[in-house]
Amino acid sequence: MDDDEVDPGGHTHPPAEAFALLGDETRIGIIQALGEAGGEGRSFSELRERVGARDSGRFNYHLNKLVGTFVRKTDDGEYELSYAGSRVVGAILSGEYTRHGSADAFELDSACSNCETALSATYEDERVAIRCPTCDEQQSSFGFPPGGIEDRTPAELTQAFDDWLMTIFRLVSNGVCNNCVGKTSGRLTDDVPNVATDRPVSIVFVCERCASSATISVNSYLIYHPAVVAFHHDHGIDVSDVHTWTLEFVLDENLEIVSTDPWRVRSTLELDGDRLELLVEEDCSVRVDSEDDRDERNSPG
Repeated sequence: MDDDEVDPGGHTHPPAEAFALLGDETRIGIIQALGEAGGEGRSFSELRERVGARDSGRFNYHLNKLVGTFVRKTDDGEYELSYAGSRVVGAILSGEYTRHGSADAFELDSACSNCETALSATYEDERVAIRCPTCDEQQSSFGFPPGGIEDRTPAELTQAFDDWLMTIFRLVSNGVCNNCVGKTSGRLTDDVPNVATDRPVSIVFVCERCASSATISVNSYLIYHPAVVAFHHDHGIDVSDVHTWTLEFVLDENLEIVSTDPWRVRSTLELDGDRLELLVEEDCSVRVDSEDDRDERNSPG
């Protein structure tokens, strides 16, 4: 470990051992009962009653198996979920590991920027696909847990999809893997395996730990750059209040490939006759490309 790295300390459980702890109905019942407590502790007797366990000794055996990993015993002798236990509850409720979700196409509270037709979404194999039924163009595609579909109106789903998508974009763009919280690094490339895209260049972020990847369009990556946010704001557009897949800047990328070795692209944003240009380097660093910079690069000598 490098001198400037933080050591979380503690101890680790082999994955097989940790997940084996969950392979019992009583233990899952304990975790769910503690999840329903809303962060408050439960006594042994209250917890046993909630779970519906008749045999006190057997219940105590299963509870103690969870303590130290998914359950924590407080100084007051009550039991509460650890962070790992809370994540298990979240996984159960979201259906990430327990459901196979699909849904017929449904209308979103969001219009196509080209033809104003209401966009539709389909949900299959735990992935959302948003497209315009008139233009027959796919606007976005991304994974989404089945539990998130439940109990939401089309307007609420529209906002949930957008918030979820942009949260993932911002996480991976800032170096945090949304899968394992490892470090991500991004690069410009035209080689995007296993992803259907007609874009000449995309940004691919890869986790250094779990190797999962996320492919993002160049302008989706740039949408929260301070210069882009300010430029939209100056023209009466709050990018945080607009669904990402309806922003013309994201949908109709105005990109110029400046070089391919190394990769460098220029993204141009035009609003009301004003123009903003940004240069994106192969390592995803970004700078505003001003007229003075262009004149200096193009000047003889």
